Amino acid sequence: MYQERVVLADGVVFELAFRSAADFRLACLKGKRLLVEYRSGRAYAFKSVEKLRYDFERDAEDALRQG
Repeated sequence: MYQERVVLADGVVFELAFRSAADFRLACLKGKRLLVEYRSGRAYAFKSVEKLRYDFERDAEDALRQG
């Protein structure tokens, strides 16, 4: 299992929990507002850890730009 929580100075929080291809969660929050969430069992089609993280980071950057 892999877990990580990163808190940035501007109040942005990244939470990552990866247990397996069938059990994962990646979230980007600003304050208490959820901006992006990838969770197993949802619309995201898991292909690899690298692709999952790349897609999540791209969507998080877009969400943070939009404010």
